[in-house]
Amino acid sequence: MQAQYVDFGEDLKMHKGDFAVGDIDNDGDLDIIFSGEEDGPWHEVGAIMLNDGIGNFTLQEGDRVIRMGRSGNIQFGDIDGDGDLDVIFGGHGDGRSRGIALNDGHGVFTLADEERYPIGEDEVVSCGFADFNLDGLLDYYFFSNNKGMLDQCILYFQQPDGSFEPSTESFGKYKWYEPEVTIVDFDNDGYPDIFVTCHSDNVGHKISALFKNDGFGVFAYFAGSDIGGENINYYHANGTSSWGDINGDGYPDLLLNGDQPNGGDGDGNFRVWQNLNGMSFLLKQEYSKIRQGSVGNGSVLVDWDNDGKLDFFMGGWNFIDGKQQTALYLGTDPATFTFVKSSLSDSFFLPGVSEQGYRIADLNGDNKADLLFCGWGSIGRRVAGYLFSNVSTASTTPVAPTGLKAEIDTGDEVMVTLSWEAPASEAGKYGTTYNLALKNTTTGKWFYNPMAVVVGGEKNGWRKIGGRMGNVFYNKRYELYDLPEGNYEWTVQAINGAYFGGAFAEIQKFTIGNPSGIYKIDAYKPKVYASGNTLKVKGDANAVQSLKIYGVIGVTLASKTFTGNTEMELPAGVYIVELVKTGATPFRTKVLVK
Repeated sequence: MQAQYVDFGEDLKMHKGDFAVGDIDNDGDLDIIFSGEEDGPWHEVGAIMLNDGIGNFTLQEGDRVIRMGRSGNIQFGDIDGDGDLDVIFGGHGDGRSRGIALNDGHGVFTLADEERYPIGEDEVVSCGFADFNLDGLLDYYFFSNNKGMLDQCILYFQQPDGSFEPSTESFGKYKWYEPEVTIVDFDNDGYPDIFVTCHSDNVGHKISALFKNDGFGVFAYFAGSDIGGENINYYHANGTSSWGDINGDGYPDLLLNGDQPNGGDGDGNFRVWQNLNGMSFLLKQEYSKIRQGSVGNGSVLVDWDNDGKLDFFMGGWNFIDGKQQTALYLGTDPATFTFVKSSLSDSFFLPGVSEQGYRIADLNGDNKADLLFCGWGSIGRRVAGYLFSNVSTASTTPVAPTGLKAEIDTGDEVMVTLSWEAPASEAGKYGTTYNLALKNTTTGKWFYNPMAVVVGGEKNGWRKIGGRMGNVFYNKRYELYDLPEGNYEWTVQAINGAYFGGAFAEIQKFTIGNPSGIYKIDAYKPKVYASGNTLKVKGDANAVQSLKIYGVIGVTLASKTFTGNTEMELPAGVYIVELVKTGATPFRTKVLVK
């Protein structure tokens, strides 16, 4: 049976794009956000597509605030800890092409205030979320083209009050062009590291380099894991790095493609590197010859056929065949890192693409990984769409990890060590990662939002995002520092090589300090509605509240402070309303004024 290919349509064709797949409206299925480039003349194109639960998508109405443009990233994370999926995005675009978009819990996004969530001043190539300094608070990064300037690669560290402090300590000295950034704990020490491929003016050629985290969010070039060593032809840029445990030793291995410094016969080759216990890398396989022609998202490691071994998709311009290609390579011998090009690569109803973007997600709920893609197609035009899997066997989700334990050290600084044991179901399988859930139940704030259903019967473990490894990578032991006082609940799930999550283990609890005097964040739910051309708000009669009115593209149109109730006359249109009360999570909603 032929795999089913669905095109988003002529108005949504793009290349050099990215997808983020997640349940943005909390209705139990995976929706799609995407953005990229279209020519004639150049302009951004993209959409937010809402899922009906069985893989049929409809366009979300209203203007989008998430407009990445070309050669960038769109990624989910719960940056404000309120439990829903927020978005960070950045790329080359017309107008605003970078930012953080906050979700109201119903899939309506508002651009975050730049004073609270700074985003830098230059066009962004790579961005994303991670807890870089292990304090439980989600941080983020924006890496830009240097354009002859320093301090264009910035980490933003979240502070206990929810503000963010920029830092160029680790990467401010580098002059990079089109840095492709991947967050991965390559040495399993519990600290998220950074892998970069780009052209570097510092060394005068393309580089592929790991930067090791010291545990406090400071990164240094790690020569011990130098990809390629003295062979400059092993470096790549204008491509993609994809990570996964191919041989089952517990360390993430590397699939790397892109242009090479000297061009020539090796330009466009893609290579598989074995991670030698986080100490060095060994070239295991080399394939030719497909050139991506853009930055990021151009390959993906996934257990596509659900046989417990990792496979990969690779695309680009095939020098040998003289056309664009999307190729599926099936893992046949994990011990020798052997992959064989599948005959399915030529039988898909799927155009080959270059300047591509790929993402993996189960779009129709059949427990099989589906493929989203965009790019310049072999059929002579840009394309964007998805391929439903037709493999015969569905993915079997892992059982819950066991032996959960929390150890608290209250020395000069509080350190919490969380540990667990691998589930027996993952023995002999490859690519298993772990997803931590950690919440301060005293304040109601998520510290590690697993972006998955933690409880819920048959839904326990269902992931609200698609195609991503767990948030603590391959670790089964994780240290956190200086968590604030409070009562905490935590648990963990295993994620298999097809990115499906198993059930969470039974919820565990621990306490730091004396949380009895901490004020609990309440659920602030004012009544907001329109009557004619008047916006009316019924708030808390005993509290001072602030009101901001945004246009649907994120521009602030009006603001005021009030106690109790308020109202405001507005022209006809669609507005985003944000209300803030001290001690409560912000409330956001969309209102139509007629």
